[in-house]
Amino acid sequence: MAPHVRRTAPYMQITDHYRQKIADGEFAEGDRLPTVVDIASEWNVAHATAAKSIAQLQVEGLIMTSPRGSFVAGAESKATTPQDRFARARRTRSTASKGEHHHVNVAELVVAPTYVAELFGLEPGAQVIRREWVTIEDGSLRALTVTWYPAELAERAPLLSMEQSTVGPMLRHLEQHYGKIERGRDFVHARGADAREASALGLPIGSPIAAVTWLAWRGERLMEYGESCLPPRHTLTYSYDVPE
Repeated sequence: MAPHVRRTAPYMQITDHYRQKIADGEFAEGDRLPTVVDIASEWNVAHATAAKSIAQLQVEGLIMTSPRGSFVAGAESKATTPQDRFARARRTRSTASKGEHHHVNVAELVVAPTYVAELFGLEPGAQVIRREWVTIEDGSLRALTVTWYPAELAERAPLLSMEQSTVGPMLRHLEQHYGKIERGRDFVHARGADAREASALGLPIGSPIAAVTWLAWRGERLMEYGESCLPPRHTLTYSYDVPE
């Protein structure tokens, strides 16, 4: 029997297309999206299908609609997921979207906290690379992120442990020296910001944040563990297939 080929619904193909352009900054805050009529013509779909894709973008908080049309919502409503980060690096060789930049606060070898050592399968007291940075867009802090890597990469991929190195091409640098990431798993939960997170994001301690963690592997080897926190009113979206 021939394998079943899963096909994405036309309206979701259109939604994915514009979601990616918004995430990458090709459509900036306030930019007007094509009309339903124009989208239907360009994609050769029914008007109802085009309208459904616009409605999905609105549900995700990426656009606002009015009698004058559909416009990209403010940056505070958008957030980059770990999945987005890996996909963008494949497309553009950078994890930063247009108009977005990262400031590296710390890049150093440290003794791994117990939970990080356990994730990487290290003995107590082993060292790891710890990188901390903030994501900034239009002068606003979008996220505080920390990533962890095996200490051996300090020699094999030296930019990872340099504070002056930029974040954008870091994933490409990692994969050049360690092999390509093949799979990942993300976790998202809501909680109050601790003192370090609140200070970095300019929030009162205990303010609600979305805390995102992820694991990225090559084969069975963990290549990257990351933690990121986002201030309120940010939307994280994921696309996925539902198994039969």
